[in-house]
Amino acid sequence: MDHWYLTAPRTATCLSEPVPQPGPGEVLVRIAHTAISPGSNVHLWRSGSYAAAATEMREELLYMGAGVVSGIGSGVSSVAAGDRVVVATGHQAYVVAKESGVHRVPADLPLREAAISYLCSWSVSALHLGRYRAAETVVVVGQGLVGASSALVADVMGARVLGLDVAEPRVAFARGLGVGAVEQPGTEGADERIAAFLAPSGPDLILETTGSWHGLRQAITLARDYTRIAVMGIYRQPPPPDLGMELFGLLNSYPSKFHYGRLNIIGVGSDPEVVVPPAPHLATRASNWAYVLWQAARGRLPLGRLITHVLPPDQVGVALEELAGGPTSMVGVVFDWPDAAA
Repeated sequence: MDHWYLTAPRTATCLSEPVPQPGPGEVLVRIAHTAISPGSNVHLWRSGSYAAAATEMREELLYMGAGVVSGIGSGVSSVAAGDRVVVATGHQAYVVAKESGVHRVPADLPLREAAISYLCSWSVSALHLGRYRAAETVVVVGQGLVGASSALVADVMGARVLGLDVAEPRVAFARGLGVGAVEQPGTEGADERIAAFLAPSGPDLILETTGSWHGLRQAITLARDYTRIAVMGIYRQPPPPDLGMELFGLLNSYPSKFHYGRLNIIGVGSDPEVVVPPAPHLATRASNWAYVLWQAARGRLPLGRLITHVLPPDQVGVALEELAGGPTSMVGVVFDWPDAAA
């Protein structure tokens, strides 16, 4: 089978490997579609490693996918051969996963759309951990794939949603999603429309998805007393000195938003894989993923709108390089593997 790896920064290499076989408690999945998670996968593409620096080891290029169960190991009971599933996978034709890591896809949901569903399940976690309550006003800073997924999920969960992005291609894309409002800060009339949307009380919850210190500055600037900022993006480098001092001033200069405004800044990596008391709620990554797949199959969560490009597997390096280059019309990128199932 073909299996694409990152073998050096900005270098994708296809290796031919034997099809793996499932052991006890494992499932073999024939991959139909893989998808790019732009934040972490593009960081990997640029740096050569998910860690701080490049290593000599091969790295998996991607981790999102969907396919059909091809075989099962002993003791597996939740899925059978022929079942359509989502699974964490590299950019490869077959993958073996633990039974607990394979989730069935409802019959009414195309596998291509299911392949991109993981980021929406993370968005459910972010809303849980950000202490979202029904009918709150949620601002989503950044309208790349993570931000757009978060805006759609917040809309499905009953929020008044405002999406923000500084890049025109992503603003145009987000406006096609059908959420409450999308604006490009700093353009003519945008700041006034943002203020009008947030009137009279301002945002309850802000999801900062960009991984950019400028995105965090935008979130802090919009926050009012008791606003919660849920940080989904990862800040991989220190802020430039001038911006760092500006952030310090926004948070800590009297009367500081952090102390006197009771600002909450919350890290929202994900709900846990297993609930361990005293957990604040009972959601897990698996239950969130099942919720997303269910809502998508019902037609309430339009995952297909997140997909902007469908490519063959050998174009993975081309797509990652374009995403790494800056603002682009690419947002949701899915790869169709040969003989892909529906």
